[in-house]
Amino acid sequence: MSKGQLVLIPSALSANKPRQYLPERSLEWIFDLTHFIAERSKTARQFLKSLDFPKPMSEIHVVELHKHQEEDYNELLQPCLEGINVGLLSEAGVPGVADPGGGVVRAAHDLGIDVVPLIGPSSLLLALMASGMNGQKFTFHGYLPKDDKSLHKALTQMEGESRRENTTHMFIETPFRNQKLHATLLKVLSSDTRLSVSVELTSNNEVNRSKSIQEWKKIKINLDKKPTVFLIYSGEKVK
Repeated sequence: MSKGQLVLIPSALSANKPRQYLPERSLEWIFDLTHFIAERSKTARQFLKSLDFPKPMSEIHVVELHKHQEEDYNELLQPCLEGINVGLLSEAGVPGVADPGGGVVRAAHDLGIDVVPLIGPSSLLLALMASGMNGQKFTFHGYLPKDDKSLHKALTQMEGESRRENTTHMFIETPFRNQKLHATLLKVLSSDTRLSVSVELTSNNEVNRSKSIQEWKKIKINLDKKPTVFLIYSGEKVK
């Protein structure tokens, strides 16, 4: 018996008609599935319904990832070993990239299960595309330290590396702390360093702004409680 495949499914970044951000091939893969691994069953089912999923929800099996330890991942993939394709569904964006799921993918490789990544929205790539910064060399740091001293040190180190090696540095923050982080960036970074923010990507309220710190100090932007990707760059001008 041949093994099933692990299908990596990008989810919506916003509630703005998520189906329009998935190509037909991705939808065909998704609509053929009955077994899913997700962070939360409720939001996974809501997402499938928003796509006009053709099967009754009663036929759908969703296993919640957070209820299993890494040593249980082989159990999560048991349907694949029985010849059934399983979808790994992100809460928002793409699985395994600034999102849980990497361990499941690794377990699939170890079990000899084919992995199929589908095309869909990634907040990090969309933000990088919109930044005008170096897309050839970049680093994503996830969440930065919360205490001021460690945060200032991390930002200074990023800025120095960016200047030396022409590297774009990307990071995120819990939405209710975005405004404070933005103020800290303006305080700590050099005036000629560029800061880009991508806010509420793919929604009707999407904003992408990329300016020098000196320019940012002259304007106001409301980032409070809005999903935002931050990028900084102090290297040579991108051609």
